[in-house]
Amino acid sequence: MSHATTTVEPHDLDPYAPEAQLAPAAYYDRLHAQGPVVHVPERDLWLVAGHAEAVQVLRNHTQFVSGDGVTFEVPTTRTERYPLIENDPPLHDRIRRSVQPSFSKRAVEALRPGIEDVAREITQEVVDRGEFDAIPVIARAMPDRAMTLLTGITPPSAAALADWSDATSRAEEPAGTPEHASQVMEAVTWLVSEGLPAMPAHCLGRLIVDSGGNDGSLEEGTERVMVLASMWLAGIDSTGGLIGNAVNAFIEQPEQWDLLRERPDLVPNAVEEVLRHGAPFRAFFRRTRTAAEVAGVPIPAGARVAVMLAAANRDPRQFPDPHRLDLTRENAKTHLGFGNALHVCLGSPVARVEVASLLSELSKRVVRFERAGDPVPSASQTVQKLDALPVRVVTAEGAGR
Repeated sequence: MSHATTTVEPHDLDPYAPEAQLAPAAYYDRLHAQGPVVHVPERDLWLVAGHAEAVQVLRNHTQFVSGDGVTFEVPTTRTERYPLIENDPPLHDRIRRSVQPSFSKRAVEALRPGIEDVAREITQEVVDRGEFDAIPVIARAMPDRAMTLLTGITPPSAAALADWSDATSRAEEPAGTPEHASQVMEAVTWLVSEGLPAMPAHCLGRLIVDSGGNDGSLEEGTERVMVLASMWLAGIDSTGGLIGNAVNAFIEQPEQWDLLRERPDLVPNAVEEVLRHGAPFRAFFRRTRTAAEVAGVPIPAGARVAVMLAAANRDPRQFPDPHRLDLTRENAKTHLGFGNALHVCLGSPVARVEVASLLSELSKRVVRFERAGDPVPSASQTVQKLDALPVRVVTAEGAGR
């Protein structure tokens, strides 16, 4: 079935308009009502919000390329690419193969005990505090600690790491500033001058920088540093955003937290459902080098195409009642929270263990999360997350008194 091209005024469907950023669910509804592919002329931007259509674009790396930029703005101040997301085959494949074994099932299982220990420590702090900001205490704490376990990099502080990771995506947004670009350079400079020398003898960071990955194919120098830097920084903001969104969703839909506490067997599917419902990345971009077509809609050569990952995860054709968090959703695993195809997030197995460990530990001891203040949305135009989430917890210990 063909669809006519839909062109709308940017104030209606501009993904960077304040109403789209602050009320994403309503924005996704407006977007889906226009069809799976929409052109916003003032941005000269093609939005692909349908789930099936997003998968089609992500799988078609010959027509929709990553090597010409995966963000709204093509970087001008950053001269080096993020090798895992800004390259196409065969270069992408060589780089990914060099680190893929470190994310195998066996490798991730070796990390699990350490991540579970972190989840228990965070849960104990949650119980001890009772009332706190869930973003630093839960959402940022887990990926910060987990990425140190994974890479061997110990950041100067959790706050500095959060700022650096945030700036990585914001530097190339419409609202990006020179300060964001400066923070990215600061992060890479710190990594080279202080982070790398302090890494332990046997860790993923050493494997990449000293040995060129599992197969030794990473080129010495910048390529190795950028592979490690992109893996390290991306793993903080994305997983942290996801965890904060999940806690917020359980506040808004407490019956789902009750269900999880009653049925711990739902934890694996709950991880997939919070990834669908609270997908951290709003969009990733592709560029066309030749004319293409999606859902009967022609897209010209040289087009900037936004694959709307979070919107695709709310496509009612794929997910009935899409705005409802449903831990029993049978097809939750078809979400695009980690992307799809050859550029699917390399660290997704680690992120799944992080979220599963937290849900498992928290659900044992927290009866419910309650609001202790208004959540503060992030100004990031790329990552859907909260900067603050004041919460109060009722614990199993307290409820039993």
